[in-house]
Amino acid sequence: MGVGSGQLTALAETLSGKPAPKAASESSKLAALAIAHGVDALLWVALERSNGSAAMVREALEPRVRAAATRDLFVLRELRSTVDGLAAAGISALITKGTALAYTVYPHPWMRPRTDTDLLVRHDDVPAACRALEGRGYTRSDALSTGELVSHQYAFERHDGNGVHHVIDLHWKIVNPQVIADALSFDELWGDARVAAAIGVNARVPSFVGSIALACVHRLAHHQGNDRLIWLYDLKLLAARLTPGEWSELRDLACTNRIAGFCLDGLRSAKERLGSELPPEIEDALAAAAPAEPSRAFVEGPVTRRDVLLSDLKVLNSWNDRIRLVREHAFPPPAFIQQRYGTTSRWLLPALYVHRLVTGVSKWGRS
Repeated sequence: MGVGSGQLTALAETLSGKPAPKAASESSKLAALAIAHGVDALLWVALERSNGSAAMVREALEPRVRAAATRDLFVLRELRSTVDGLAAAGISALITKGTALAYTVYPHPWMRPRTDTDLLVRHDDVPAACRALEGRGYTRSDALSTGELVSHQYAFERHDGNGVHHVIDLHWKIVNPQVIADALSFDELWGDARVAAAIGVNARVPSFVGSIALACVHRLAHHQGNDRLIWLYDLKLLAARLTPGEWSELRDLACTNRIAGFCLDGLRSAKERLGSELPPEIEDALAAAAPAEPSRAFVEGPVTRRDVLLSDLKVLNSWNDRIRLVREHAFPPPAFIQQRYGTTSRWLLPALYVHRLVTGVSKWGRS
């Protein structure tokens, strides 16, 4: 993110309980960095008993924290209603990632920022889930290219009666890259899912083991080169919850599903930055399994868009699917093109597709 490692280290140490920098200039940088890394509420809590410039930083962050806490009241009400509606329609849905963790491992949900709610369903349940969301007033967003092979999610959005914007990402696979998309299936995660009591009786989230695996895969599969502290803090809180038996379950899951490299990289990073737990025997087992995994390029990184495309083409089993993937990349739905270019004019579509192809080939060539 264009900041020095010293500043990031100071932020991580402050979140871990060490005193904040005393210099006013350094404290100001700390606040800006915390916002960029999604840990501003965590920093606000960490500076509770501070004075001097650190107390001023806390005071500056307070409006953001209060806004997050207020917004969460509306988010929780909407979330409860949504999961109850899906359950009434006979749809099994897992709440995953940031929203799941906000209500299960964080002391207060407003401490874990998120812009949307991620739901994972079986592929066969996607049409029914779409109808259920649309019945609740959600509109399918054109912000994502939704080819079946390019992406494995739909985005829905609505504004409630208070003007609060709610976004739901409906997933049927955990990530988009084909080499890792099926590493954790819905049924596998659903098998040991937990009730998120803070949300409601119909709210299900992955187990702590499943949540760690998901967090580690998502961090590298979708966010190469953009490693935010909030993702590592997620892992720290989750790792602290694991029993010795669950650490063994995580090792077996990661090695069997060939995501040991993802888990090793995430847990090591959380340990190095935030002092998170990682038993040596688990670290050794993950390190031994990682080099032989087909997705190791994502761990070794960086992975460009061209690398992902070539990997996807290699993983797909038929030439029909490979041709379809290229076509979905080159010619996404017209609504996506119109949204991306900010126009509603259909007569501009041919020119916009040509522009997309020319600029896309140039960018991918440079990558």
